[in-house]
Amino acid sequence: MNRILARYDVLRRFVFSFSIQLLMVHFKKNLTMMIFWLVLFGIVNGSVASKYGVSFLFLSPEYFDRVNFLSYFIVGFAVGGFIMAFNISSYIMNGYRFPFIATLYNPFLKYCINNSVLPFTFVATYLYKVYQFQLSEKVFATVHILFLESGFLAGLILFVFLSVSYFFTINKDIYKMFGVRGQEAIRERERIGKQRLEWKNLNLIKESRDWYVETYWTLPFVNRLVRPVRHYKKEMLRKVFKQNHQNAFFFVLICTVTLFVLSFFQDKPFFIIPAGASILLLFTMFIMLTSALYVWIRGWASLLLILIFLTVNGLYKLDVFNNSNKAYGLNYDTVKASFTNSVLDKMNCDSLQREADIRYTIEILNKWRLKNISANEKKPKLVLINAPGGGLRASLWTFYSLQYADSVLGGELLKHTELITGSSGGMIGAAYLRELYWRKQTGRLNSTHFSEYVNNMGKDVLNPIAFSLAVNDFFFPLQKVKKGSFQYNKDRGYAFEWKLNLNTDGILNRSLHDYLQPEKEAILPLMIFSPTVANDGRKLFISAQPISYLCQNYFTQNAHVQPLYDGIEYSRFFEPQGAQNTRFSSVLRMSATFPYVSPIVSLPSEPRIEVLDAGMRDNFGLETSLKFLFAFRNWITSNTSGVVIIQIRDKKKESPIDENPTRDILQNAVLPLGLLYSNLFNIQDLNQNQLLQYASLWFDQQVDIINLEMKRTKVDNISLSWHLTNNEKSRILESVNLKENQQSIQKLKELLN
Repeated sequence: MNRILARYDVLRRFVFSFSIQLLMVHFKKNLTMMIFWLVLFGIVNGSVASKYGVSFLFLSPEYFDRVNFLSYFIVGFAVGGFIMAFNISSYIMNGYRFPFIATLYNPFLKYCINNSVLPFTFVATYLYKVYQFQLSEKVFATVHILFLESGFLAGLILFVFLSVSYFFTINKDIYKMFGVRGQEAIRERERIGKQRLEWKNLNLIKESRDWYVETYWTLPFVNRLVRPVRHYKKEMLRKVFKQNHQNAFFFVLICTVTLFVLSFFQDKPFFIIPAGASILLLFTMFIMLTSALYVWIRGWASLLLILIFLTVNGLYKLDVFNNSNKAYGLNYDTVKASFTNSVLDKMNCDSLQREADIRYTIEILNKWRLKNISANEKKPKLVLINAPGGGLRASLWTFYSLQYADSVLGGELLKHTELITGSSGGMIGAAYLRELYWRKQTGRLNSTHFSEYVNNMGKDVLNPIAFSLAVNDFFFPLQKVKKGSFQYNKDRGYAFEWKLNLNTDGILNRSLHDYLQPEKEAILPLMIFSPTVANDGRKLFISAQPISYLCQNYFTQNAHVQPLYDGIEYSRFFEPQGAQNTRFSSVLRMSATFPYVSPIVSLPSEPRIEVLDAGMRDNFGLETSLKFLFAFRNWITSNTSGVVIIQIRDKKKESPIDENPTRDILQNAVLPLGLLYSNLFNIQDLNQNQLLQYASLWFDQQVDIINLEMKRTKVDNISLSWHLTNNEKSRILESVNLKENQQSIQKLKELLN
């Protein structure tokens, strides 16, 4: 019987230990904080946003484009900040439920020790996942992986040590505040410890909000019985908590001001911390602000947060904060362009303008033909390049596959190319190669085939975006940046362009107008961008050249239908606002507006035009290529021996058929939307394949499609992100050696030679 009672006591004291009761309080009273922990566990385990490689931001963080001790140290420091924010918020919201801790020496430290179940589990899980991930990457030896993990632990311990030191110095317990020595409490605890505790709580002040606790942990990790607090006045205990809460609030205030100051250094490389650390900063900020509000107004905190959100939301709608993202170089202070159907109809019905633009482009094509005609006057092949969307993986694959093909062709690829179009990351990679080609043409480079350019294209772009989101965009941009004669907000759009220019040594830091003359002289192939207009789904055609023929419909005598113009010519529509002065990096960004990562770009029109990623309408640029071929079909038939369309693809054209497993209720609820998004690019492929087939009815020349496909599998996918791991970069580069790609490059060589 005694043995059974002893086991019962052990079990009961475990269940009613301070640590377990705190965990239960969180699940019952603090679900918001539990959601943050759930998200973090999901990220580290790869079950949250795995398609976008979010887990890699934590498992393989980069600082100054390197994975090293310091990058892990920063993530560890950020994890320490989140853990302390969790402890502070929990202490403020739940400390009063456990009045016995007010009688302990350094109550906040004791609270943190007993509140460490979730933090300890997360840290252990993180370290295991880091070790597992880095082993799979096959970049670092085991000893070096442990060294990296020591960096994480060092950062974590440093932040926790600084925080605890702060509270240890200024927090007061009941002894320091009232001079109570607690001898009576000690004797009472010893007396109670000698007998088995009954279910009735003898140790707490009798209030319904109190939670029953029998034991707690203290340093050096000793389990002790809870002291009785019945003999203390309630007011004494409340004053201890109030003083501790005020100190916690000042700590939150210090951290908030620190983040505010950091926002002024978002374009200084030293302060661009790993993206995983920035995500933790966001979580930490939210938890700290809610706990600070709780200190002020207690039970009214939730209502106040809702009122603040509604107020800020209303001010945003009134554009009080002027927080919309803009294309740098455009004049937003002049008269706005009129964005109406009548204005678009007038522009797109101007057949004289269309014919003038066709004649203008034919002059460019004639210069291209003279440059490519062979010694025996054989007609050249016209090459068009279609670049895919897909973040940094598309940028790197597009650049490297074209660079490799160009080296096989003896540097002749871009010479034969007259048009580059596509979307998102692929256009960034193609633009970088085109700029290098131009520099080689003008004698500023010896070659475009150096590996350093490949390394540049694979560098992280996400860190400054995440940092800006955490310290700046989370509220509203406070800083301005001057571009030409105008000022714009410094936000994550600015961070994207700043890092892109930094990665590429500033060679893309040009205006759209800078490409007018070299494209006109056929020194460079045309680049036509087509981001999607969010207002109505039209394409916004952006080019240094006049291209109204892409926006206007060609009327036939047999089809009597109401015309729908699916394109807006950027340079003409925004000519009064200085469209040609637009920074080229902003043009690249408009074409690559990754949802939630890159902000939607607003343009100076009334009503305001907002643009999304070009991949929403034409992920590979084939529609634009076919429109171009249609406009110049007669010239192409007379002056070329055919057309070669190089399609760079970050996925196979013929996708495998998905399995149809049994789904739960939630999966069935989101199934229609999920299927639409997941099949968006498959739908585009199917439609565009039909357009290619129909092209044979109006195009008399031969069209050869050369596919260069990046290797991807369901089990070994590559992140759709602006950050890639070393292993992902290697797999992308290895794709050029695939049998299919080697055959495609050989066929390309035969066609052009």
